[in-house]
Amino acid sequence: MDFLDELQHRVLLGDGAMGTELLAAGVPAGRCLEELCVSEPDLVRGVHDRYIEAGARLIETNTFGANAVRLAQHGCEHRVSEINWTAAQLAKDVAKGKDVYVAGCVGPLGITAEEAAARGIDRHEVFTEQIGALLDGGCRIIFLETFLDAGELLIALEAKQALHHCPVVALLTGNDPEKFQAAVAKVRAAEAEVVGVNCVDGNHALHLLEGLDAGELLAAFPSAGLPQSHDSQLVYATSPQAFATNALALAERGVRLLGGCCGVGPKHIAAMAVALRETVTPD
Repeated sequence: MDFLDELQHRVLLGDGAMGTELLAAGVPAGRCLEELCVSEPDLVRGVHDRYIEAGARLIETNTFGANAVRLAQHGCEHRVSEINWTAAQLAKDVAKGKDVYVAGCVGPLGITAEEAAARGIDRHEVFTEQIGALLDGGCRIIFLETFLDAGELLIALEAKQALHHCPVVALLTGNDPEKFQAAVAKVRAAEAEVVGVNCVDGNHALHLLEGLDAGELLAAFPSAGLPQSHDSQLVYATSPQAFATNALALAERGVRLLGGCCGVGPKHIAAMAVALRETVTPD
C-alpha cells in the first residue's frame, strides 16, 4: 500500500516542527537551519528520530527555506543542490527499515511577486532547482507548506509536476475562510493530491477546513498557538493534551494527514498518536 492508498483507509500522523526543535536544542537564532543537514547531521537526525519514536508515519526533510532566495541570506545560495540532496538522504537513512514516509519540504521564497520581478528572479526556476534536488535525493513525496499566496504555490506545484509524478501535499495558510477555500480550489484543479492548512492554531485550522469537501484527501498541520517570549525564548502555550483534543476534531472533520507546525514537538505528536489510537479505528 502506498502513501495515497493508505490515506484513503486511515489517518496518518506527520511530524511536528523542525525549526523550533533545533532552536530548543541550542542552535543560535539566525543560524541557517537547513545547512545543519550538512554540518551537523546528527542534530537533525535526532529530531527525525524523536518524531518517529513519538508515532509519526511521515517525516519532512529539514529544507523549508532551502531555496536560493532564502539561502542567499546566509551566503549559501550556491549550495541548494547540496543541502537539499543531503537532507533527503539524511531523512531516508533515519526512516530506513521503518514504516515511515519521507517528504521533501518546500516553503515559500519569502518575497512577493513584485520583489521577484524587480530582482529578476524566476520563481519557477528557483522552485525547480530545490525540488529537483529533493527528488534526486530520493524523496517521492513533495510537501509544499505555509504558502499564503496561492499564486506562488501554483508556481511551485507546476515546477514539481514538470519534474515528477510523485504525490504532493499542498498546504496554505491564512485568515479568511472564503479566500482560503478559493485558493484550495485552484490548487486542487492543478492536481495536488492532498490539500490543507498549516501554520495556524488548531481551532482556526478547523474553521478554514469547514467549507471543504471531506471526500477529498485533506491535511492539517496546526501550530501550538501563538508564541510568547519567556527568558529570551519563544514559548508556545498549547499543551500536548489540548493539541491532541483538537487533532481528534480535525480527524472527525475528515482530515487524513495530521501533524504539527511551529511549537509542536514530539510530545504533541505522541499525545496525538495515543488519542487517535483510542478513538479512530482504521478501515
